Amino acid sequence: MKTNRSLFVFLTLFVTLAVSLGSAAHVWAQDESGGIQQQMTPQEFKAAGLEKLTPQELAKLNAWIQGSREKAVQTAVTTAEKKATQREKQVKLSLIVSRVDGVWNGIAPGEVIQLEDGSKWKLANKDEHYGGYADHPAVAVYKAGIFGWKMRVSQIAEFYVNPVK
Repeated sequence: MKTNRSLFVFLTLFVTLAVSLGSAAHVWAQDESGGIQQQMTPQEFKAAGLEKLTPQELAKLNAWIQGSREKAVQTAVTTAEKKATQREKQVKLSLIVSRVDGVWNGIAPGEVIQLEDGSKWKLANKDEHYGGYADHPAVAVYKAGIFGWKMRVSQIAEFYVNPVK
């Protein structure tokens, strides 16, 4: 239960940070939308040769710069959202909580354990077998570090498993 709470707190903080960064970039882009004349000193404006532009040309240049800023902000927000989604998927994959899809009558090497969430698992160790009986028992499958995946069947057994694709 503590793992689920920690996972929830982590995801909440991560999403809050991503939204904050996106909002800050949007505010930054709005603050700098005053035009190129306000962004540059008069000397920089003249050195760049921009004083030669007509008001229409200057307006088009400002519109182009604003469009580029909006694209950059949108790209940053999209990238942050993609990273948050990937991280969420990765975190979800490290803990699966479900139920056995049917009755548990034990497991022997080569048999597939089907969970209600659609995932399928096999015993990792060919020498093991587990008995017991339960109707749709609760199951937790979690990443056991470098050793692979471990499955805990409620009040019955805990053992290493491999995902079936």
